[in-house]
This record gives sequence, C-alpha cells and structure tokens, in this order.
Amino acid sequence: MIRHAFMAIPLGALLLVVGSSLAWSAHDVSRKLLVGRVRPVPLAFLLTAAAAPLFAVWTAYDGMPAVQPGYALPAVASVLLNIAANLMFFAALRVAALSVIIPLLSLTPVFTALLGIPMLGEVPTPLQWLGIVLVVAGAFALNLPEGKAAWRWEPGAALMTAVALLWSLTVPLDKMSMARASAPFHATVLCGGVAAGVFVVLLWQRRLGELAGLRQVRGAFAFALVTSLLALGLQLLAIQQVWVGLMETLKRGIGNVSAVILGRAVFGEPVTLRKLLAVGLMAAGVGLILF
Repeated sequence: MIRHAFMAIPLGALLLVVGSSLAWSAHDVSRKLLVGRVRPVPLAFLLTAAAAPLFAVWTAYDGMPAVQPGYALPAVASVLLNIAANLMFFAALRVAALSVIIPLLSLTPVFTALLGIPMLGEVPTPLQWLGIVLVVAGAFALNLPEGKAAWRWEPGAALMTAVALLWSLTVPLDKMSMARASAPFHATVLCGGVAAGVFVVLLWQRRLGELAGLRQVRGAFAFALVTSLLALGLQLLAIQQVWVGLMETLKRGIGNVSAVILGRAVFGEPVTLRKLLAVGLMAAGVGLILF
C-alpha cells in the first residue's frame, strides 16, 4: 500500500515533499541554535516578520490570485492556531533536547485521526488504531528517564504535545485555504498574520526591547530564515499535489531520524537504543495511521 502511494505521485511532487521535509529538519536545528540566544516570543516574531515580505515578492512574481469566497475562515483559523503553536514550540525547544522533542510531533497524525471521529464521523481502522498505540508508546518511551522505570514528562514534552495537537489542524486548513487562493499568497498571509499576532503579545508584555537580541545572531538568523522559506514554501506547493497524509508521513519520518542524527552531531545529544526504538515505533505508527 505504501509502495503504491509513492508510485502514484509524480517524481516532481515527491521531490517537493522530500525537499520540504529536509528543510524542516534543518530549520529545527537553526531554531534550536537561536532559541538559546533569543527568547521564544521575539524569535517567533522576527522569523515570521522577515519571511512575510519575501513571500509577498513571490506572490507578486507569481501574480496576484483571484481570492475566492470562503478563503478567510480557514486562513484566519490557521493563523490563530499557528500563533499559539509557534510560541509553544519555541518555549519547548528552549528547554528540551532536539532528539527528544521533535519526534513528539509524530503525535500530529494521531490527533488528526482521533479528531476525525467526532468532527467527521471517520472511525480509524484496526491498523490505524495499532498505529495510534505505537506512536503513543513511542512518545512514552522517549520520556522514560535512562536507567529508571518511572515515567515522567521530559522538560518541554507537554508543550510539544500541545503543538502537535494544534498543527494537526493547521495543515488541512492550509490546504482548504489554497484551494481558494495560491500558495505564495497564503504563505504571505500566514507569516504576516502570525507576525502581527506575536507583535501584539510583545507589545502587551512590553518586551519590544528584546528584539535587539537579533544583532548577536545574524548569521544563524539568516540560515533560519532561508530554511523557513524553503520548508514552508515547498510544503505548501507539495500539499497542492499530494495527500496531506503522505506529506505528514515523510515529514515526520525524515524529521525523527534527522532529529536523532543532528541532535548528536550539532548538540552532542546521546543516541541510545531506547531512543532509537522509540523513534522507530513512532515512525511505524505514523505510517499505519496515514496509510
């Protein structure tokens, strides 16, 4: 079944999916590097505010689309969910190991499957229920301290679980939005809306002075901005051509493996057998849920 899904899509679309997945992995590393120097709220504002004008240039080059009725509702909903998700993501990344926290995003398709029961009347198949169990088991295994039998949340794990819940809703909303506009236009709205919302938070908390911290991390910020543009841009193009499920399967699978490898290479995080087994369980579970 998985093989058939891969063979059924054009090579160009598959390359978009893989390219986006790799770009998200690189972006995760850049955000982990930055969040140790710049606090989460100003960092979320700076990245989205810098990306919005660049996506606007892409929109101008691509041509202003005829925005169809019904665009505003899913687009605004995605913006609001992304504001909350981005703030929690950076807060979690600040206190947690990359190789522990990023694989928890594999819970995103779990939430998508479970939310489909009350919202759409879509009941998971037995294989999908097995996938849900594997992903949850992997998440628990990741949060089991080394050498101890007592389970506990790792720092930031609860926040990242909430992020997975919010992002389980945003990808379908983005696809609905782009059915009524274009990918670059929606990316501009998404980044601009998130930047505006986070700016209001900074203004309300009287923390605008923290934006000056960017001067200390210009190189890392430039790398984060480039990877952000590639990741989001390629993802929006990809989900116009392939199932959201296929996108999420590859994105989470590549992201899980990359988090372990890059966590070790860049941050010196330990690679343990338990961590590898947990990531493997979650990857297998995501595949069963989505296929």
